[in-house]
Amino acid sequence: MRAAESTGGTLKRIAVAVVAGLLLVGCSDTSGADHSDKPAKSSKATAVDQPETEAEATEPEPEPVTLEHIDCGGDGYYFSVEEAWPDKNDMCDAELSGTEMSPVETEAVETAYGDEADVDSLGTLYELCAQADPKSWDYLDQAGSKEQLAEVRGALILCPDHPQKKQLRKLVGGAEKRNKLADEGRVFGSGVFRVGDEIKAGTYYSTDVEGCYWERTDANGEAIDNNFVTAAKRVQVTINPGDYSFNSESCGEWRPVGT
Repeated sequence: MRAAESTGGTLKRIAVAVVAGLLLVGCSDTSGADHSDKPAKSSKATAVDQPETEAEATEPEPEPVTLEHIDCGGDGYYFSVEEAWPDKNDMCDAELSGTEMSPVETEAVETAYGDEADVDSLGTLYELCAQADPKSWDYLDQAGSKEQLAEVRGALILCPDHPQKKQLRKLVGGAEKRNKLADEGRVFGSGVFRVGDEIKAGTYYSTDVEGCYWERTDANGEAIDNNFVTAAKRVQVTINPGDYSFNSESCGEWRPVGT
């Protein structure tokens, strides 16, 4: 009898434990279900916002432009334009790093290139600054477009102590005057030009010519006057207002007498 009672009591305790366990599992599942959605929403917001925060935090700061070296074709590098000047180089390459230009560098490239200014353009100005051979600037005496002159002016802002600064300013001033005369039809080279429309009447000269031929013509294409010069230090011709055209070949650049 006691054995039966004992067995019955044991089964009762097991049943109670099973029921309690099921109730605990049910409560646990309900608690998980109640919070399952909220963490998912919070996690989703974090996943969207976090990359933006990291991108802002890792965005690199602009680095000042640094002149790494200048290569002028010699045995070694220069690390400033001043170091290159004593060797009087006529052609150099500059290597820069960084992206943020100084106020002087910005003024120089904007003077030289306007709105197209960038670090590569700044490198070109450093290359010009490193040149110190006087012959490097000979092109300004015979050519010198507005773009070329702007580039030289920008270089002089970047290196105002350049050893040829006086020569450069003189050449730039002469080229500007020549360009103005060309716009007025008072400076011209080889070719056929209509007098009064393309060029102005007046007295012109050219220097250091070889094999120079010039010709003044009337409206019928007949020569009024002409000449062939084998070689001369200076050639001069007067173009009259009544001339129809003026033609020259291999005479160089004609300029008004007195300029």
